[in-house]
Amino acid sequence: MALACIALAPAARAGAVLDHIHSTGIIRAPTPDVWPPQAIKTESGDFDGFDVAVLREIARRMGVKLEYVINPDGSVPTWEEQETGKWGGKYDIVVGSMTPTAKRAEHLAFPANYYDGIGVLAVHRDNTTIRTPADASGKRIGALAGSQYDHYLRREPVKIVGIPEFVFKIDSPVIVNYPHEEDVYAALAKGDGVELDAIANLLPAVMALIKEGKPFKVVGQPLYRVPHAVAILPGDDEFAAEITKVVGQMHDDGTLKLLSMKWYSLDLTSE
Repeated sequence: MALACIALAPAARAGAVLDHIHSTGIIRAPTPDVWPPQAIKTESGDFDGFDVAVLREIARRMGVKLEYVINPDGSVPTWEEQETGKWGGKYDIVVGSMTPTAKRAEHLAFPANYYDGIGVLAVHRDNTTIRTPADASGKRIGALAGSQYDHYLRREPVKIVGIPEFVFKIDSPVIVNYPHEEDVYAALAKGDGVELDAIANLLPAVMALIKEGKPFKVVGQPLYRVPHAVAILPGDDEFAAEITKVVGQMHDDGTLKLLSMKWYSLDLTSE
C-alpha cells in the first residue's frame, strides 16, 4: 500500500469521521517520530516498524489508503498535541504506543488495545553508578514530553482501568523533557552524564537502539507494564466500533502476534 505524507492545517470536517474516511478513501495519521522498533525510516524514505505495520494493516482492512500528515511548517506533530487531542481536523487516528490513561480519556477515545508496553530505565554504557532504578534518584532523566515515562517520573497516578497503580522506584528525579524521541536518544548518546544520566522508555525501543549501535544499556527491573491503545477523537461511535472490530480481528487471527514477534521477538499483544 502506498503511503503519502502531506501538510495540512487544522480544518473542520463535515460529517462523521468514518464517513469522511470512506468518502475520501483515506485515513490520516500524524507522521511518526523515528522510534525503533515502533517506527523506522527505510533507505527508500518510507516508514516501517511495529506501530507503522499495525496502522497500515488497519487501513488495509478498512479498504482505505494511509496518509501521513505533517504540519504546514514541515515539522512533525508533537506527542503533546497527539495525547491531548488537540488535532481535530488534521488527522483521524493515532497508533503510537499510547497508554489509555484517565487523563488522556478526557480528550480521546481508546477503542482498542493492541499491545503491552514495558517501561525501563536505560543509561549510557559507560555508566557504572546507576545499576537499579533506585540508583537514579535525584539524577537527570530524559523523557519525551507528555509520554507515559514523563508521567511516571512525575509520580502522576496512572488510573488505567484494571491496572494497579505504579510502584514508583525513582525518588526526586530531575526530569529533562524533549519534544521528540530522537532528541532524548541524542542527549544520552553524548556520553555518561554530559547532558543526561538516564532515560525512561520502552524495553523493545531501547533494545532496538542498542542493536543499532547506540551506547546504551538497560538497568534493573522494569518500571512498569501497561496496555497501549489506538487513539481517536471522541464523538464518532461508528468509527470507534470499526476500529474495535478491525483490531479485534487482528488479535483473533494472530496478525498482531506475528507483528509483535517480527519487531520485538516477543509476544507483547494485549487482549
